[in-house]
Amino acid sequence: MVLEHGDKAESTINAEPNEITPRHRALMRKIVGGMKIGEACEDIGMSISRASVVVNSPLFQEEMKRMEADLKEKFVEAEAEKSGDATRILLTDASEKAAKTLKGALDNGNPQVAVSAAKDILDRTGYGKEDKIKANIMVEPSQSLIDVVDRIIAEKRGAKDGEEEV
Repeated sequence: MVLEHGDKAESTINAEPNEITPRHRALMRKIVGGMKIGEACEDIGMSISRASVVVNSPLFQEEMKRMEADLKEKFVEAEAEKSGDATRILLTDASEKAAKTLKGALDNGNPQVAVSAAKDILDRTGYGKEDKIKANIMVEPSQSLIDVVDRIIAEKRGAKDGEEEV
């Protein structure tokens, strides 16, 4: 959650950075890369309390969103270059907007549109209706399995014969 200045103490607002320094960018790269704030602070030699003020500043949050978007764009481009599929690039770029549109359809006043959107979302996230498949399967047991079954049957017959003799 990005906090607005109105939600913060004056001392916190005064401690927020006015510009993003190279050190702040190093912290940002580590966080965007998946590192926890504590680990990132240890790596760059910044106190956790200072990092907390910096990371929660609107300026840092805005810049971090830009960095994440740039990183995502570079990743998509790199993947597309591997596959050489321009359509895949276009679809990947549009997927977030499409997902938001589909999510927005849930709140549509029309119940049929909302139900259709809900089904699509559930299906795409792996919670769709399960398909029932009817199949005939033929299993050919190995010789070792046949030998084990024969041995078990013989043992059971032997046990019954022994009971009858008593």
